[in-house]
Amino acid sequence: MKLRFLVVAAAFLAVPLMAIGELNSQVACDAIALKPGAWEPSVRERLNALIERNRGNPDAYAVFDFDYTTAIGDLSYACMWRLLETFDVKTDDLSAMFVEGLPPQYVEEANAICNLAAKLKPLAGRDLTGLPEWREFVKRYWKFYRRFYKAVGDYRSYLWRSRLFTGYTPAELRALAKVAIEQSLAMGGLHRPDFAPTEKRGLAFPQEMKDLFHALKRAGIAVYVVSGSFQETLLEATGPDFGFDLDPSCVFGADFKKDAAGRYLPEMKEGCVKSGEKPAFIRAHIAPRHHGADPVLTAGDSPGDYTMLTDFKDLQLALIFHRNWPQQMMHDLAASGGRVIVQGRDETRGCFIPSHTCICP
Repeated sequence: MKLRFLVVAAAFLAVPLMAIGELNSQVACDAIALKPGAWEPSVRERLNALIERNRGNPDAYAVFDFDYTTAIGDLSYACMWRLLETFDVKTDDLSAMFVEGLPPQYVEEANAICNLAAKLKPLAGRDLTGLPEWREFVKRYWKFYRRFYKAVGDYRSYLWRSRLFTGYTPAELRALAKVAIEQSLAMGGLHRPDFAPTEKRGLAFPQEMKDLFHALKRAGIAVYVVSGSFQETLLEATGPDFGFDLDPSCVFGADFKKDAAGRYLPEMKEGCVKSGEKPAFIRAHIAPRHHGADPVLTAGDSPGDYTMLTDFKDLQLALIFHRNWPQQMMHDLAASGGRVIVQGRDETRGCFIPSHTCICP
């Protein structure tokens, strides 16, 4: 009789025990899911499915670009703007900063910028933005940079503008980045200054991207940032102060050689992240941490990220922000087996919108 009672009791309890198991599973699923935010609904749905599918897999990892992907805006430009506002450069050799090593056709224009900078150097460290000389200097600086960029490409123009930081120590650059980020976030979105209309100012760190980073990490999926911005500025931006709280060992950016005193030289280290070469960097520096596996998720915003979004055979999703991509590239992305998801933003307000469209200033 006692045995019969136990059999009946076990059968009676089976249903509620199963229900409790299902409830616990649902609670665990909800705990790692993305908050609704302003995600485009289908994008959030597919990201949640990816997170659940890869939960607890030690070889699952995601790789994000930073500028105009993790952030709305460009971190390097935010730091450059801050440095230009005070012209707090660490070298007196302005010719080496602006002119040295340029092709002959650029020397005259660069010398004019150098002469304007020489007038500002005695005032370095102050807010120079109210001075007509400063506005003329900045207008000419950005105009030259845009022309040089179009002529010689991203890498050489990047090295030229990075000369501004020659002589900085890593700690000084981190301090500059912190102020630049705080100042840029306070602008509430991107805008174009009237005296430099080719350029955008401002930064935004959308809450949805922070939520995505944290949801991935809660599920045991490693999160990496691979960017062309300066390594020290990235470490500042992705740390706990601004809500991303990434492990520094998971942040990879451009880095420069240092002199004997530990101050930056205008020469990039070998093996740094370069635009268009991110897949090779990921395979060399990140995949070995995960037994050679491909990332399950990558995210980018520009043609420089195209290979990172397409080159991995086992990639499950590619999250992109459509910012005037060439039509052929968009066609190729759309044809890549349904892996591409497109999230919209309003960059003028510095926020996500529940759409596939990006509104740019």
